[in-house]
Amino acid sequence: MRFSLLSEFITLYKFSFPFKFQVKLNFCLVALFSFFSQLLGKLPESPNFREVGSEFIYGSLAKGDSREEVLSKLRKDGFIQIYEEREEGVVKCAIRWDGFRFELVSKLKDGALELCLIEGNKGWQDFHYQEVVREEWRSLRNRLNNSYGQPNRKKDFPEFFDIPLNDLAGVVTDVWNLNDRLVMLAVRRYETKDCCTDQILEFSCCTLLIKPIDKSPTSLKKK
Repeated sequence: MRFSLLSEFITLYKFSFPFKFQVKLNFCLVALFSFFSQLLGKLPESPNFREVGSEFIYGSLAKGDSREEVLSKLRKDGFIQIYEEREEGVVKCAIRWDGFRFELVSKLKDGALELCLIEGNKGWQDFHYQEVVREEWRSLRNRLNNSYGQPNRKKDFPEFFDIPLNDLAGVVTDVWNLNDRLVMLAVRRYETKDCCTDQILEFSCCTLLIKPIDKSPTSLKKK
């Protein structure tokens, strides 16, 4: 479940009520997260990762697809909450694995699909990093291990303040150098302004990059 509206609500009350109320509110938020996780567990799962050698990046999305093709394929394959951010050159939709809601980000370059990014829930609350990000990260790692085997490089889940702030890559914990694609699991920490209070808050989330490796004769000559 995406917590954007819930985060705005909790932010408003953080600056309006005393600490004891904030503690109770955090407890209620954990309970809500548990409830939504159980609710999501009853919904159908999204497709798993594509096997090595497949022409597809994820689902039926292939490198070079146009914006219209990406939108059409996502709708045809039954994905929900599809929307565009044209200025950023991305198409986003919701996917669900192991009771968690993730966001699939299809990144286009010069009008053609270049890579896919899967993002976990973003949040700033005290409990969020350990209760949400860690669990989503663990779910993704287990799923990747089952699909592609052990990674070429891996490290433990990092401490919150060991993650460089506002670094796009964050801390990369796992890397799979596959024959036809690069897969990287990471954890990010970044600052953004809260729309309700204009306060700068530190958010965190896990991310998964899936980038095809171009092995065409042309690309090999350029290297």
